[in-house]
Amino acid sequence: MVGVIAPSDAVEEKDVLRGIAVLDEWGLKVKVGRHVYARIGDFSAGTAEERMEDIREMVFNDEVKVVWAAGGGYAATEILPALSREVIAKIKASPKWFIGYSDVCLILNALTSFRIVSLMGPNLGGFAEWDRKSQEYLREILFGEEVAGVGPEAGWKGELPGEARGRIVASNLETLILSFGTRFDPLLYGHGSVILFLEELETDKSQLQRHLDVVLGHRRARRISGVVMGRLTDIREVSYPEWGRKVTPEGLVIDRVKRFGVPLAFLADFGHSDWNYGWWQSLKYYLGNRRFYSLPNGVDAKLTVTSKNCSVEFLETPHFIKAGEVKSEDGSVSEGSLGGEQFRELNPKSGDSGQEGSS
Repeated sequence: MVGVIAPSDAVEEKDVLRGIAVLDEWGLKVKVGRHVYARIGDFSAGTAEERMEDIREMVFNDEVKVVWAAGGGYAATEILPALSREVIAKIKASPKWFIGYSDVCLILNALTSFRIVSLMGPNLGGFAEWDRKSQEYLREILFGEEVAGVGPEAGWKGELPGEARGRIVASNLETLILSFGTRFDPLLYGHGSVILFLEELETDKSQLQRHLDVVLGHRRARRISGVVMGRLTDIREVSYPEWGRKVTPEGLVIDRVKRFGVPLAFLADFGHSDWNYGWWQSLKYYLGNRRFYSLPNGVDAKLTVTSKNCSVEFLETPHFIKAGEVKSEDGSVSEGSLGGEQFRELNPKSGDSGQEGSS
């Protein structure tokens, strides 16, 4: 069963129903959260308490094997307290996939910090808009079929050649930044190398540059063994127009990652679409790129970048790693540490578990 939640902005019922229609074709049962269609004005999908209630209900429902976000937005920071010690323990004991992107990456980053596997993929409210290949690719992962990775036939562009190995950390760039320094920081918590898969939407080039500097200046940035940049959608420059005309978003990424010294590739097949922005939106919808390869956070992978061919190979089949556990560096499966240090940070003086009391 697929449980549908709306952890951030308000969503349109018609869009969610279109996504559910695809799941019906797959033969999957669907349970829609009680507050998915709630609204707080033109902003969030219900109060923070209502959205957290839906998350907890899906986590503790043993029939629900997939928790799929209906949409993104700007309100997911409010529901992070729902990821209490009790909830994390339940996810580890009864693994289930969490799926989404954009603002939902705040949840995925938190799960990654606890070594819980998740999928950065289309939100259900927009799932029907992506092409059949995108839908089938995600279905294969959910149904436990063999998914080798993202091959050279995808929309790759190699920039800084090399090979990298590490666990996948796939996120919207801004939401990754928002996770830094919190108890849900996926770079701060965890061990071993990671390959970053990043995408971004609606920001200035100057802000994009700042965000890249923050990521590559993280106190544990040396965990980053390679970078894959997805779609950079509607990146402009309002504050510094003269400078902005001289630089491109791709050029800023290349410059920063080259200084850092790891392989870099661009992959035009994940992240926010461009058909809702700029001119000729209808034409772009029908003729543009409607591909979205879902990316399994926490899976060990190998990135190969050359000027002619690029690929990412999944060294572990996502299905065979339960959606709630990640193997340790020696190959053994983690016993499911609840990240005691992360929970203590919320209330360090009392010695209490912290998050339990906050949920």
